[in-house]
Amino acid sequence: MTTIKEDITMNTSPDRQASTIDKHLASANALSHANKVLSITLLVTLISVAGIALPYPILAPLFADGSSPLTQFLNLPSELLLGVVLGIYPLGIILGSSVIGAISDNYGRKRLLTLTLIGSALGYGLTAIAAIFENFLLFCLARLLTGLCEGNIAIARAIAADLHPVIDKTRSFSLISSMGYGGYLLGPLAGGYLIMAGIDAVFWIAALACMLCALLSHFLLPKSLDVPDKHAEGGSSLTLLAQPDLRRFFLLYLFLTVGVNLYYEYYPLHLVREFSYQAVDISWATVFLTTCMIFTSLFINPIIQKKLSHPHAGLLGMMLFGSALAALPFFINQSYLISFALMGAGIAIYNGFLPSYLSHSYEDRAQGKLMGMLVTIFCLGNLLAALIGGVLSMFDVQWALLTGASITFVAGLIFYHGHFKAQIWPFVPTKKPA
Repeated sequence: MTTIKEDITMNTSPDRQASTIDKHLASANALSHANKVLSITLLVTLISVAGIALPYPILAPLFADGSSPLTQFLNLPSELLLGVVLGIYPLGIILGSSVIGAISDNYGRKRLLTLTLIGSALGYGLTAIAAIFENFLLFCLARLLTGLCEGNIAIARAIAADLHPVIDKTRSFSLISSMGYGGYLLGPLAGGYLIMAGIDAVFWIAALACMLCALLSHFLLPKSLDVPDKHAEGGSSLTLLAQPDLRRFFLLYLFLTVGVNLYYEYYPLHLVREFSYQAVDISWATVFLTTCMIFTSLFINPIIQKKLSHPHAGLLGMMLFGSALAALPFFINQSYLISFALMGAGIAIYNGFLPSYLSHSYEDRAQGKLMGMLVTIFCLGNLLAALIGGVLSMFDVQWALLTGASITFVAGLIFYHGHFKAQIWPFVPTKKPA
């Protein structure tokens, strides 16, 4: 069996041999460079998201107990204060992600990723200090600062988009998503054990994780990432809403994220009420869900990509998730895990293909701004789901889950009409990748 170089030598003239060999070497170098950038970006995403998720298991028990001065302010109910603490963080991400992605288009991905990771580390450090002094206002301010900086997941997605066509966008987005799922798996597990060393220890470790990511970004990511995007524009990601076709896409994404977040935020309450689950039982159910997401991102999405186009795959993910969520309230025993597996797969599929679909449709637009808007929409969906689900769960938590499924189906219908019927979005690829 001949090598590429031998094959070239036998079948071409000397001049063409040299040219073809140079092209193959250039292609190999480009792939090696792209793989290095993606690997570092994946590692930064994993560690950073794990740091984000570290505090998740500790806030609810802390405020439910209500004995710490940290959970007391102006004689307000601790449940209300917990809502403020939980809400101010995604509010920070909404504000941060709407500008961070756009700024990275103008001033470079590496530089801004490093700076925002340092900002996150400072935010977590300030949170630890607030926990030590048991100061509620400082705690909220620190959570807002941390959220502002952690809109930088938009930069990771923008880097993944920039690597195309050397590395396919869908593959990059699937890997970025799988690392995010891994972070949400490792973070809460670590936080649950670290709380034994004190609440401040959890935030100090999160700060350390973010600082480690900042060092990785600064020393290992290439300086070429600091070259401004040639499509860079002024203004925040919110300016994209002025374009009717993009506004339509972000509307369907908002519906989708509200549906998904109704599931994320209220399935623990469903498991408590239906199966009398304790915290540890919910944790392992979450581990199962996240494992299904990671498995789908790494192994199932590449198979789907060979069989289906991006729009068909995105629609499949949405419908799979919506159908499984609609079925969840009707499972009466451990078979609900079937629903969890299908929902995890659906989430991983649409997360792998929809951002790629958007990026391909608007390759002439600044990618940081586009990805920043996706993060902003997701966090807005998080807030809306909390409000809608809070009202519905007062009657029956199953209504919150069924509403989530219904809203997801609406998102799927908007996407089906927009792409297959009205052809609103200028999606480019017409062939499935080989």
